[in-house]
Amino acid sequence: MEMERKLRIQLTVSVAVALTLMLGFVILLTAAVRSQQMNATADGVLEVVLDYEGSVPQGLRKLPNTGPATVEDVFDAQYFVVHIDSSGQVTDSNLNGIATLEEDEATDLARAVYQRWDTGGRKRVGGDIDAFRYRVRERSDGSVAIAFLDRTTESGGVRSSLVSISLVSLGVTLGVTLLFALLSKRIVAPIVRSQQAQRQFVIDAGHDLRTPVSIISADADVLSMDIGADNEWLQDIKRQVDAMSELTESLIVLSRASTSIKREDVVDVGQVVSEAASSFRSRSLTEGHELVLNRVDEGAQLRGNRQYLSRMVGALIDNAFKYSSEGAPIQMSVQKRMRQVEILVSNAVDDVDPAEVGHWFDRFYQSDKSRNHTAGGFGIGLAMVRAVAEAHGGKAKATASADHRSVTFSVTLPLPVRKVGTHE
Repeated sequence: MEMERKLRIQLTVSVAVALTLMLGFVILLTAAVRSQQMNATADGVLEVVLDYEGSVPQGLRKLPNTGPATVEDVFDAQYFVVHIDSSGQVTDSNLNGIATLEEDEATDLARAVYQRWDTGGRKRVGGDIDAFRYRVRERSDGSVAIAFLDRTTESGGVRSSLVSISLVSLGVTLGVTLLFALLSKRIVAPIVRSQQAQRQFVIDAGHDLRTPVSIISADADVLSMDIGADNEWLQDIKRQVDAMSELTESLIVLSRASTSIKREDVVDVGQVVSEAASSFRSRSLTEGHELVLNRVDEGAQLRGNRQYLSRMVGALIDNAFKYSSEGAPIQMSVQKRMRQVEILVSNAVDDVDPAEVGHWFDRFYQSDKSRNHTAGGFGIGLAMVRAVAEAHGGKAKATASADHRSVTFSVTLPLPVRKVGTHE
């Protein structure tokens, strides 16, 4: 079923996203911690190199300073030292600790680092340049010694480790997601059964309510023959019967549209809207709201359920009549854009709270203002609009104007790639 499929997809995607975020965070955290450890070790090695002016004795057994670096780290390192006098000129260099670097390359690196150090308020005593980690130590005569540590091999190893961890994480994510996708049917089954039971109950109850409502309506018609159709109490009974009938039908449509409906009709959306607008002409005259159909683009045909789409459009127009400012016109249009068609219904309002707009399509939602509105309502009409739109692969939304004096309801429905025909 469509609902079960959507639930399974949502749960599976949620698990995949959660795993990706969690493992991604672990990878980033690991990389950050590893980078900090590498920098601390490299700085410790450079301090030792600076202590010995780039000529670390082979018989060294203990480091002269405390830190994360070990003797093994020092002897495994590729390093060199360049001296620069107080005027910024390179005086000498010691490349005994590295075999893959020419003197002119070392000089260029030292000058670039000295420029950083000299222009950085002489606070940048360490950092990275190209594939090297460096440390700057100033002497009492104004000259400086700059030690460099080649981190090419170390960085390559870290990158390889991170790539391996990332691939393993990707494999874990895919494996768990696949496993969850296979198990998701069993997970969502109780939810689906509960939703189906609730919807079936509403549909059955709606059908059962039709009979007594019809009987009450028929009895009211018979009474009107005896006591007159203008009787106050009889008119009130008819109004309540009509409201109950409309509520019952809306509940049935809402419940059916929320699961699946047959989409076997070739529907011209413009025609459906025009017919729905025509059915409200008398109400337009009696309630003083001019219903204006501004634009109806032709050729907007799709395969759907004509009855449900008609009820959807009718609910949009009915909502506009109920909550429009007194005497204000209601604007409608059908606009075809690329591979979709949009139905727009706009009306003026006395005031609207933008924070409530996002809740208008929720089931049984009524704002405090609408509850006090003389038009009444049960908070079902717009929920039914959204359910029918989504059942046709579309969406419904509402927007309020910047001055909070008008609202626009729109339903967007996808159009087929090819023009639909009357036969498969």
